[in-house]
Amino acid sequence: MSSGRVKEYYKDTTEELFFAYSNLFFIQNRTVGVLLFLSTLFNRNIAVLGLLSLIIALLFARFIGVKRNDPVNKLFTYNALLTGFAVGFIFKITTLSILLTLGMSILTVLITYTLSSALYLYFRLPVLNIPFTISAMIIYLASAKYSNLIVDSFYKQEYFNIEALPAFIQGLFRAVGILIFMPYDIIGIILLIAILLYSRITFFTAVLSYYAGIYFLAVLKGSVPLAFQEVSSFNFILVGVSLGGMFLIPSKRTYLLTLSAVLASVFIIDATSVFWVSFGIPVFTLPFNLTVLLYIYVLGSVKYVMMNQTHLEQPEKSLIDHLNYKNRFDWSTPSINLPFMGKWTVYQPFDGEWTHKGVWKYAYDFTIEDKGKTFKNEGQQKEDYFCYGKPVVSPVDGTVVDVYDEADDNDIGTVDKVNNWGNYIIIYFNPGYYVELSHLKKGSIKVKKNDQVSKGQLLSECGNSGYSPEPHLHVQLQYSHLIGSAGIEFAFNSFKANDLDLDIKYLKKNDSVTALSSSKTLTRKLQFILDEEFIYKVFNDDIQTGEIAVTVKMETDGTYYFCDGKENKLYFGNDRDRFVYFKYDGIYNSELRYFFLALPSVPLSDDELIEWNEFIPDNVFRISKLPLIIKSFNHKLNKICGFYIRNDKNTVAGKIIQNGRVAAQTKAVICDNKGIKEISLIFNKKTIRLEKI
Repeated sequence: MSSGRVKEYYKDTTEELFFAYSNLFFIQNRTVGVLLFLSTLFNRNIAVLGLLSLIIALLFARFIGVKRNDPVNKLFTYNALLTGFAVGFIFKITTLSILLTLGMSILTVLITYTLSSALYLYFRLPVLNIPFTISAMIIYLASAKYSNLIVDSFYKQEYFNIEALPAFIQGLFRAVGILIFMPYDIIGIILLIAILLYSRITFFTAVLSYYAGIYFLAVLKGSVPLAFQEVSSFNFILVGVSLGGMFLIPSKRTYLLTLSAVLASVFIIDATSVFWVSFGIPVFTLPFNLTVLLYIYVLGSVKYVMMNQTHLEQPEKSLIDHLNYKNRFDWSTPSINLPFMGKWTVYQPFDGEWTHKGVWKYAYDFTIEDKGKTFKNEGQQKEDYFCYGKPVVSPVDGTVVDVYDEADDNDIGTVDKVNNWGNYIIIYFNPGYYVELSHLKKGSIKVKKNDQVSKGQLLSECGNSGYSPEPHLHVQLQYSHLIGSAGIEFAFNSFKANDLDLDIKYLKKNDSVTALSSSKTLTRKLQFILDEEFIYKVFNDDIQTGEIAVTVKMETDGTYYFCDGKENKLYFGNDRDRFVYFKYDGIYNSELRYFFLALPSVPLSDDELIEWNEFIPDNVFRISKLPLIIKSFNHKLNKICGFYIRNDKNTVAGKIIQNGRVAAQTKAVICDNKGIKEISLIFNKKTIRLEKI
């Protein structure tokens, strides 16, 4: 094995070990892991047997074929670590205690793998530290029969305590310390400092949950001192850390849910302790596991909007990521292109004043206007109406599932009350929706049932058939292939409203809409191939200060990103006829983020003089002066927005607004052949420019 591979293997192994320690607090951080490891050294038995159990678990997992990148890897490592701590807390290091650690570590791996597979398969739930709880109970029950084991528990190391501290402070420190089986003030202080340095949100939820749980206990038991003596109060901290920032996105609502979970765990602690005391064993983390799993399952089942889907290692990063996607992308609302070319006007919007009511409220009617009128002459003939006979094109790629072309076009002022929808086309498109286009002109339909159609393909002409007092085009989405089915909420892609704006989601009556032309040229310019490299000169106030090489890479899930060679990543792709930078994951000092600031998105169209808005994430523009713990209470605080306009086919100018003022001005120039030619930003009276070589 080469020296480079040895170093890489050593790095991966040590990271795996230290991550196991940080995972005790549901944290993925090497530094926190190191501090937790060092904290265990204050008790030799816990330190040695904990580390031994962890190493045995890793070796056994590799021996039976569990790969390093297997998601269950991190689950059994911290469970095995806790199991070793439990042995070290009770017994001194002897041959028998080492043998017990070896056996229980292997058993913990087996329990973890089995339970994690079953819980995920049937309930889509994490295993948390249920395996440790089971293993610890086995240790307590079985060790009663092993007379050769030397008991070392309850030899208290009081020199780690600070007796001058008030009880309400000592209670917190010792509850934190007991998470690594060391209920001492100094250990608790070290662990809390590690958590605080890692994440202010995690620290806040841990402290909040502890004192909330103690308050609930004090009210129920009628004694504050008795509440602070509750040995199992560390469960409150685990509930807070897991729900308050790991499984849920930090917010006011999340914190209230977390407090309710803490209250529920109080009852579980008291109920289970009554049962377990007859066996002479503590409840361990059973209250935490039961409470959190119930909350995750129910909230997931009802599709709670603040469920954390990011799987990031820090609550602050999860919050930034959540706000980025929430404010910039809408992947829950189905969307289609406009079913026509040129400029049309909304005649009747969602929940319109005439026929768009009840189950049919989600629909649009479109006409064509000129100087506020929909017709020429006196408007007595169908042919007088500007939209009559105009082309209707497919708004989706899909399959025609139903066609009707036998209804006559009505004379102006009359309607067909029998065939309400008139002539129509229904098209199925992924992922499971149907689009209905109705009131079409008789004899104009160009497709038949089972035909495959593509966006922009000519389908028919606008008519006046069905319940239609004047020519117009009706558009709706539905779950059923049957005509007249209930409509569902939807949005349009790739259009500008009222001659300029691209950001209107729900159109209003009299809004004018124009379909943007699709640009194959611009699409090609912004289509990047794996391992392509672009080199840019970096200028600060017109003085070259360096260069940056941007390389195209791909994640294992197929997502493409730009990398600057320093583990900073700028994810990109196409979304609803736009080229977009999905998110930036990296440090503040990388020039890579300037690409996001200057061109977070751009419509893949040749149309000029179009404007759009963008939400700018905190980690992209600047290091926020507002702590994210405060922003978690109000997600709209310190919102940063970008306003962009394309003046010609290759140039996009922008302004970034923060707290009502222009914080930066940007410009992006697209190359004539491929990629971004130039990026420039002006902020803090400085100009930064990236120029492609």
